[in-house]
Amino acid sequence: MNAVIYARYSSHAQREESIEGQLRECHAYAERCGLTVVGEYIDRALSGKTDNRADFQRMIRDSEKNRFQAVIMYTLDRFARNRYDSAMYKARLKKNGVRVLYAKQYIPDEPEGIILESVLEGYAEYYSENLARNVRRGMRENALACKVNGGTTPLGYAIGTDHTYVIDPASAAIVREIFQMYADGWSAKQIADYCNARGYRTAQHTVFNKNSLRSILTNTKYIGVYKYGDIVREGGMPAIVSKELFERVQERYRHNFAARARGKAREDYLLTTKLFCGHCGAMMVGDSGTAKSGTTYRYYTCACRKYNKACAKRPERKEWIEDVVVRHTIQVLMNDECLDRIATKAMEILEREAADTSLLPALQSELQDVSSRLDNLMKAVEKGIDPSIFADRIKNLADEKKDLETRIAVEESKAPFLTKDRILFWLDSFRHGDLSDPRYKQRLIDTFVNSIFISDSPDGKSRTLIFTFNVSSENTSTLTLSDIEGHGSPLCAYPNFFFLKYTFGFIVKIEDIG
Repeated sequence: MNAVIYARYSSHAQREESIEGQLRECHAYAERCGLTVVGEYIDRALSGKTDNRADFQRMIRDSEKNRFQAVIMYTLDRFARNRYDSAMYKARLKKNGVRVLYAKQYIPDEPEGIILESVLEGYAEYYSENLARNVRRGMRENALACKVNGGTTPLGYAIGTDHTYVIDPASAAIVREIFQMYADGWSAKQIADYCNARGYRTAQHTVFNKNSLRSILTNTKYIGVYKYGDIVREGGMPAIVSKELFERVQERYRHNFAARARGKAREDYLLTTKLFCGHCGAMMVGDSGTAKSGTTYRYYTCACRKYNKACAKRPERKEWIEDVVVRHTIQVLMNDECLDRIATKAMEILEREAADTSLLPALQSELQDVSSRLDNLMKAVEKGIDPSIFADRIKNLADEKKDLETRIAVEESKAPFLTKDRILFWLDSFRHGDLSDPRYKQRLIDTFVNSIFISDSPDGKSRTLIFTFNVSSENTSTLTLSDIEGHGSPLCAYPNFFFLKYTFGFIVKIEDIG
């Protein structure tokens, strides 16, 4: 039977058995029980109260591949300290034909074993909850005394000898300057530029931006209010700015936020990080504007043009360019030949990422040879030859056979479990998507499109798009569009028909692209 080992320890649990100790005990248990260990899964400094553990989740996923039939752990509480998680994941393992075994705890395969395991799981959960309660109690006592309870120390403060907040004179002056500038009418961008130009840095030692300024300008700690959970203490820490200045800043901040948000609807720009300016290479970013009629128009604008006025690339209508990209991607990639090529490439990547299995045929041949020699010796013993003559040789061959079987099991477990047919089945789902569904279009773009560079012609009447798809680094496609190539009559059923000329020599009709 093939088995894997799962080992874990918590960040606070110095008393727990080390990872090395757990692995040693689990390997010894496997040897005693005649199990072949084909892998190890290790989570370091992670609590068993959560299932958000990388190697634990990888072990659960790998159990679906039928490459091992047992999971060995040092003790029951290494698996989980939450009865719900324990029951749920053990059920998944059981469904996949995998048993859970414990090196230092014997759980019999009888009805009594169910009760014993439940008791041990309950105790593990109690231990974890009790420890967490003690930690929370200690942190609450700290909060009642207005002491620091971890986290990033806000800009302007330091931690005193008694573990309370004290004012740091140098950084506190920066905080007062930021508050005064904002109250005097400076914008967040102007303040950030001012601070960065003078070499000021945030509490995280990074440059200032709108987000870091917001966290400063709305933080009541700066007027002496200590907060931790439901504990609030006025005057619980030294104030850096006056309440009058703080209120002036809050009033202006609320006014600016309301003005900024008025009429702005949340909108997803599907080509963010994918669309680039073909003139200067800068990213095309989402932008919008409101006409006199109140209609909001959305665009992609070259970042250099938007922020520095340093590029002449004109903006592109959001709906128009997104539709062109989606339809061209479907036109170029959604055919049998291309999808087969993508699936082939995907399998090549999976096989490259899997461990090198070139050793497997050699190991299998060596195992066959060792097995044959061992069988010959056993046949000689069966014919009456004194077994003591071959005892050492039989033992050495048996050990060699076991070692080869272990190495073969490890090599076989590294093979990719996806097949080309499964990949093709998934890729085929993109053929039948709904072009009116933003989620489908986003999934299509994220999966297949690597980058698009768009540039204007000198006369401004046409654009050229250069696509790079995620099929291979050399897989590019060029599309030339002309706004005056042709369009439907304004009085027809579809007045927004455009006829877009492809550089490949044929014409395609795209509906409703504005």
